[in-house]
Amino acid sequence: MSRLAAALALLALCACARTAGSTDGSVDAGGTVGYVHMDELVQKHPLYDQLASYDRSIDAFDLAATAPVAVAADPQLRAREAELQQELTNAADRTRKLIDQKQQQYQAQESQAIAAALRGANVGGSSAAQIAGSVNVTAKGQQSAVAAQANDDLRSYEATLSKQNRAQIAAAQKALADRAARTYRAKADELQAKESALSLDLASADAPQRLALHTKLSSLALDDAARDDAQKQLAALDRKESDALAAQRNRDGQTLAALQTQLHAQVQHDLDAQVAAITQRASGSYAQRRDLVARQAAAAGGPVIQTTTVAGRPAAQVNPNLPPSLRAQIAHLHDEYQKRFADDAKTTIGAFEKTRADLSERYAELHGVDAASQGGAQAQIVELRKKRDDLYVQIVAQIEREVRVLAQQRGVAVVVSDVVAPAGGVDLTPDALKDIESLHE
Repeated sequence: MSRLAAALALLALCACARTAGSTDGSVDAGGTVGYVHMDELVQKHPLYDQLASYDRSIDAFDLAATAPVAVAADPQLRAREAELQQELTNAADRTRKLIDQKQQQYQAQESQAIAAALRGANVGGSSAAQIAGSVNVTAKGQQSAVAAQANDDLRSYEATLSKQNRAQIAAAQKALADRAARTYRAKADELQAKESALSLDLASADAPQRLALHTKLSSLALDDAARDDAQKQLAALDRKESDALAAQRNRDGQTLAALQTQLHAQVQHDLDAQVAAITQRASGSYAQRRDLVARQAAAAGGPVIQTTTVAGRPAAQVNPNLPPSLRAQIAHLHDEYQKRFADDAKTTIGAFEKTRADLSERYAELHGVDAASQGGAQAQIVELRKKRDDLYVQIVAQIEREVRVLAQQRGVAVVVSDVVAPAGGVDLTPDALKDIESLHE
């Protein structure tokens, strides 16, 4: 609006300069002051809908007003990714160390309990070997339980990782498609505005001839031949404008088709790049988890004695040379400490799973911002604002031309806009509105 005020002020100064020859201070017929309400005139202009469309598009693109945190991509993204991965690795290492410590703790407690049982049964000679064998069995059973649970965890992690990959790929595909759609809509709006401007220019250029023909046809003294000729000239003007507008629309349609092909190729290219990056990150994460499981499932070392397989899983077998009651007591002790260790290890692994889930959620949030799409939106805002300003200047220029013609017809020398109506001034707004509304016809 500041541009409009400046333009009208300049117009007023020029008019004042033309009337400066009056010396008595009076305002003659040629010095009448007129005024218009420019906002009303702009809103009635045929291109105002396109101007409002630009405003709505700018509001829709203006992410800074609705999500200021998501405007710029985090420059420390890779560092934060590395920190999350390091936290996950540290948590896995702590879990493994805790399980190893618990295994040694329960192994020592079981060994002490078995030694006490052997001493109570007065078993001599081979008691040390039996204790050692029982300890080996206990260690093997505990290690097998941990390995089985670690393998189950690896399969669960693989399924979760695959689900996350699909979600990230779907989100990337949607973001790229939305960005392409916004670009296409912006170009379509631009071409539509140019078509509207062309239609208006054609109508304005032919307006004098069309007005003369309408005036001629309104004459009652016009004979049939002349009337037919005038009507044919009007039809020729309409065809000329229609053909020019149709040719422009055909060229714009070809431009949009080419843009659509280009955007489709760009979306596919960007999507392939993002899919490759997501797949590479997932492969690296899975490889790290697989190595961790391999370390957890590694054998405790040393020969495993007196073992058997029950229901496909390894189990301890107490030395059959011991008395039945003592054998049952040692088996009960082994099962009790095995269960205690399994429960304790399950709690430790559960805590690790919770930590991993929290880190996975933070990682997903870290990648929840489409920086490329936001950057594209900001560029679109700048472009739309420039187009909107250019269109506004064009509208105001045409209104000023119409107002100057009215001022000359009404004998008004000075025209002001968007100010308090001057005393004795002539309001040219209604007549200007009629002229502008006639442009819609």
